[in-house]
Amino acid sequence: MNRVRRITLDGAVASIIGLSCALVLGEAYTRTSLGDAQTAKECRYPPTSDIITEEHVRELERKDMVVIRNVLTQSELEGVRQSARALSAKMDITNHENDNDVRQDQICLVREGDTMSASMPHSSSMEQEQKQEHGDDMIHCIKLLRGIPFLLNRFGYSVSTSHVVPRQCQLARYLPDGSVYVRHLDRCESTLAEMGLLGWLRSSDYRHRTVTAILYLNSSKWESGGNLRCFDKDDDDSVTDVIPTGGTLILFDSSKVEHLVQPSTSDRYALTCWINGVMKT
Repeated sequence: MNRVRRITLDGAVASIIGLSCALVLGEAYTRTSLGDAQTAKECRYPPTSDIITEEHVRELERKDMVVIRNVLTQSELEGVRQSARALSAKMDITNHENDNDVRQDQICLVREGDTMSASMPHSSSMEQEQKQEHGDDMIHCIKLLRGIPFLLNRFGYSVSTSHVVPRQCQLARYLPDGSVYVRHLDRCESTLAEMGLLGWLRSSDYRHRTVTAILYLNSSKWESGGNLRCFDKDDDDSVTDVIPTGGTLILFDSSKVEHLVQPSTSDRYALTCWINGVMKT
């Protein structure tokens, strides 16, 4: 009887452990912002065609990055900053899952219309709380960024293909308190052996990033630091500093351009969209 009882208990414990592991791995596998992502064609936005040219795409291929200035009118810039400031109360209490030694920005995710609704079953509690009707200028900026891969496809971008676009963009604010983001790549290149199964599954979105698009929402006369410093992949001593002047758009190869954010002396706002896809060999 004792032997039977012991086997039954051992089996129950093993079953619980197995189920727990399956649940953890299942959660890691489904933790993605791409569950309702759209294709490049679905994200077509005609005003983006007035900004991104074939020459810009060729420069992105040659130099791994391209900077486009004066993307927004003064009116649009003022309107989108007003929308960003309207999210300040939520951003004040928002933290992210990254190590504070790595980045100190405050972030929230923004979507067209009602953001981060409960219809997203795999969003975190932070994301589910971000419900905010945005102004027309914020919607315009979101659509501008999400419309970029349509033009990458149109102009035959040679570095990646099969682009998909998450519905949300990241709004980041750096406070004038020395907040920075240390040098990093936006695409995760670590292997399964290096990360372990759990970490590898949880990084699925990061492993498929191909192009990073950042639109700055600061003053058009910005003189408060906070430069984005980009490093040349072939020459570590060669850097490009992008001043985050309002209306400046930067595109760069997520797998090649290491970058960091320097401290600013005023609140610094940036809207980012990560374009996911398949790298061409």
